Amino acid sequence: MAHIQAAKETPVAELQKSADPPGKIRQDVIDAVTAIKNGPQVLKLYMEMCARCGTCADQCPVYQGEPTRLRNPVIRTDLIRGVFKKHATSSGRIFGPLINANDFDGDIQKFVDAFYECTGCRRCATFCPMGIDNSVVTRKGRAIGDQLGYTPERLRKVIEVSLETGNTDGANREALKETVRFLEGEIKDEYGLDVRIPYDQVGAEVFFVPPSGDLLVNPEAVMGIAKVFHKLGVSWTLSSKAFDGANYGLFTGDDKSMKEDNKLYVEEAKRLKCKTLMMGECGHAHRIMKFMMEKAGWWGPLPFEITNVLQYTAKIIKKGAIRFDKSANPEPVTYHDPCNFGRSCGITEEPRVIMKAACADFREMTPNRHLNWCCGGGGGLSAMDEILEFRMNVSGRLKLSQVDDTRAKFCAAACSNCKRQLSQLMEYHDRGVAIGGVHDVVYRAIVM
Repeated sequence: MAHIQAAKETPVAELQKSADPPGKIRQDVIDAVTAIKNGPQVLKLYMEMCARCGTCADQCPVYQGEPTRLRNPVIRTDLIRGVFKKHATSSGRIFGPLINANDFDGDIQKFVDAFYECTGCRRCATFCPMGIDNSVVTRKGRAIGDQLGYTPERLRKVIEVSLETGNTDGANREALKETVRFLEGEIKDEYGLDVRIPYDQVGAEVFFVPPSGDLLVNPEAVMGIAKVFHKLGVSWTLSSKAFDGANYGLFTGDDKSMKEDNKLYVEEAKRLKCKTLMMGECGHAHRIMKFMMEKAGWWGPLPFEITNVLQYTAKIIKKGAIRFDKSANPEPVTYHDPCNFGRSCGITEEPRVIMKAACADFREMTPNRHLNWCCGGGGGLSAMDEILEFRMNVSGRLKLSQVDDTRAKFCAAACSNCKRQLSQLMEYHDRGVAIGGVHDVVYRAIVM
């Protein structure tokens, strides 16, 4: 990244194929940007509508973390908008820089790095008077970089592993089975309960799809929902073939990989003959499944309902179907709204219903819900340890301040990417705040 310490030695985007001649790279970028005129109407409108008022910069966690020119969403978007005006509009060809129509300068490294300094949080879209969503342009910029072989190495490998194994951790079926046996044993040892975590159960009512991190790294959330299902006698199942809703194609702009990753879970839901495909604590996975795949009908009519575990648990709490012992969560707790749940899926009240029911001292961050600040690791950045300093001191700066202000000892986040970013943020700045999922508090406090 151009503005990150030591960035020239360790750039974000490593070239993944033999470098093409500069002239070809330049023309490829121009062709890809010009093709916007034949693409989605909304992206074409974003090429024309910006009033350059600066509102987006005021609401951008990256720009507010450390303001530099290319971190201003307007300037970043202009890397594409200027080229579009120059090559796809008559006014741009005639008036050029007078109307901010500028040619691509040939610096593909700067181009890609700029779009990987955006977390894709969509906070700008919430406040923009013109309704511009700069994350859409960011994804286009990343897609252009992906076409040219400039997707960061870490994200490229995550996608390859996910497509090969069905999960971003590269775990096989035996690892899933061993993990399930271990978690069942943990619940038995801690609570004396024979709670089962079933997998590959054809005909189960619910096919539950967590992020793999909630099974392999931070399993308390899965253990919490397992106790809920056990308490209610719900017929449910995991899949040993498809147990990770995470889908990094959304982050890199690679539509082909995103759809291929998604299709596995739809096919598995059909094979298991479930009535409900329930997505776990992963906002971008739920967004892709519910608001992109289902809405656009990628795979035709679906024989099952799609919902989210946060919605499910909040609903049964409101019905009085489960009770909690709040003394099991006595310390002050807070909730971080993942950007995809808060701004893209509208799931904001449900996690609060759960947290308030299960915790003795719930404290809100300010601002919150759809106005909450990004954790600083959105858009796949939390997976990239090569930009740790940037995530800890720039993109995560405002989130650190938010958590500090609550004086909470535990911060829940319904997102594996957020959990990783927040855990590293708390450790890096020596805050002593534990990070986990929403159903972590359910696991500890549900009365069985």
